[in-house]
Amino acid sequence: MVESISKTQRWLDLIAFLIGHRLPVSVEQIMEAVPSYARDTNSGDDTRAASARRKFERDKDELRDMGIPIETTPYHFDGETETGYRLARGDFYLPYLNLLGGETGASGDTGAAGDAGASEEKPTQPGARTLRIEADELGVALNALRRVSSVPAFPFVGEARSAFRKLTGDLDVEDLEGRVLYAGRPEAEAIRTRLRDLSRALHKRKRVGFRYHGIYRGEATERDVDPYGLFFQGGSWYLTGYDRSREGNRVFRVSRMEDPRVNATSPNTADYEIPADFDLADLMGREAWELGSEEEDPVIARVRFDFPLSLWADRNGHGWLIEPFPDGGALREFEVRQVNPFLRWILTFEGEAQVVAPVELRAELRDLASAVLVLHESDVDPTDG
Repeated sequence: MVESISKTQRWLDLIAFLIGHRLPVSVEQIMEAVPSYARDTNSGDDTRAASARRKFERDKDELRDMGIPIETTPYHFDGETETGYRLARGDFYLPYLNLLGGETGASGDTGAAGDAGASEEKPTQPGARTLRIEADELGVALNALRRVSSVPAFPFVGEARSAFRKLTGDLDVEDLEGRVLYAGRPEAEAIRTRLRDLSRALHKRKRVGFRYHGIYRGEATERDVDPYGLFFQGGSWYLTGYDRSREGNRVFRVSRMEDPRVNATSPNTADYEIPADFDLADLMGREAWELGSEEEDPVIARVRFDFPLSLWADRNGHGWLIEPFPDGGALREFEVRQVNPFLRWILTFEGEAQVVAPVELRAELRDLASAVLVLHESDVDPTDG
């Protein structure tokens, strides 16, 4: 079975290849060097090779639409003029920020007379620029970020909060009126304590017992687990290991554990060995809703994807194709082990993906959509229309 390469990975491979070349490269070089294109180009199938070329053209245009400045430029080779592509580092990388204190720059110069705005210095390294920002200008920017960060419906609220934290933390601004702090999760300290206990158990190969609260069914059960690994995925920590009480490997979300207890018997003797064929990487990169912990069968969900989202779902290996439709849409099936993250994922497609079955899952999606609508548009009746 050939491993599927996602569009995001294809984009990153293309960017990495272009940015690694100072001079323009031909489309033939790209077809041979970028893994996704090369696989089809070298397949010996003319149809697949032509498809790879069309895929590159689409990728190039989509990256340009997102602001990645891929240039189409002529170059000379063996006396002929060819068309090549390049990605200049100076155009791609963001400039370094240099906050000026008072009226004097870091090097002691005051700059040109009457220069009240931000200015660019000479590059500190090839392809890099430094953007000089006065303290009062930074205050204006930070206050603007603070205001948009307080609007839940702002589509880039996460990015705004991240930028605010980076600027206030890295640049240590003291004079910003009304400093904003974003608190961590209330259970963060409890999770850190659990992680320390679980890490100790994993290091010493000691069995762990805990009470676990199921995500979907809401049941709390006692577990007795041999820890195989800890990993961070989608903003949450997970433990994977062999569940002795269920006689099988399971994945557990650390925040849903209660009172983890490390086996204190024979503290210097291992309770188990991690199987030689276990690989934590097999769990990495999965969606949150794929990381289940219930011993029962997962929820089997069927989702209709409209065209062209159906193509994206197929190319990225989301679910299994059940039925294609004449309009280009498709019905796909999913094994869902965490319902809430799955429904939130479906909501991100803004109606272009619809849950078809089971009916209980459709009802939960409607309830979740109504709750989100109330939060972000409180003046709109969620039942209207």
